[in-house]
Amino acid sequence: MAQRGIPFGESWRVLAYTLALALAFVLLGRAQVALFSAPLTQRLLQGIGLVDGHSDARLRDEAAAVAAASQAAMLAAPAGHRLATLRLGYELGYASERGGLFAMAPAASREQAWQQLAPQQAAADALARRLGVPAAPALRSTSLREFTEIATRYEADENGLAARLQQQLSPWHRHVYLLGVQLGIEAARLDTTAGESMQPAAALIRRHAALAGIDPALWQPLTTPPDGDAAGRLPHYRAAVQALAGALAAKDAAASASR
Repeated sequence: MAQRGIPFGESWRVLAYTLALALAFVLLGRAQVALFSAPLTQRLLQGIGLVDGHSDARLRDEAAAVAAASQAAMLAAPAGHRLATLRLGYELGYASERGGLFAMAPAASREQAWQQLAPQQAAADALARRLGVPAAPALRSTSLREFTEIATRYEADENGLAARLQQQLSPWHRHVYLLGVQLGIEAARLDTTAGESMQPAAALIRRHAALAGIDPALWQPLTTPPDGDAAGRLPHYRAAVQALAGALAAKDAAASASR
């Protein structure tokens, strides 16, 4: 899942100059978002009461409620639903982040970029059908503000998919979908910058993973850049995503074997 990127090959060269101009504006907004979202900043803000830190105790209580509310649906869900739900969010998050790089480009360039992202949307549509929910489009951006707010726009459920997953499957599926979105956003950022920029939405990753009952050993590596230079960040991130995906796939296999 995390191995696929969209290389800037022949079909992307037409967009290269537009990307360079757009990226200069995007990086300024991203720097502001990164500063606010950084784990240290979040801890400082939590300490003075400006943001909700979602304490471990509170998250444990909420996770228990999510598990209880999702128990019946987990038993009745389609085979492979755990991994499919994560991948659904991942594909949409990846496409939104990659396409959003062209938020300030001319409309024709934006559309050409989105044409290159059709495989991600097609994969998301197929995964939605597999899960029995209506497909939803990846969120597009036509301004710097919309691009820098992609993560919060998904949290606000702008395309309605999180609500449909919760209604037709369970709260657990909503949280794993939104977790996948955040992982896809970060994967696209790392692919685009060749590992130079790693700005994971640590608080959101922690919250959705914890509420889905995912082992901290699986999600914590996804919230903090590893030591070392940029060259090691992309393989580190890909390995961490694959470990999480593998754990969900193993649970899917065990559930299928027990039916």
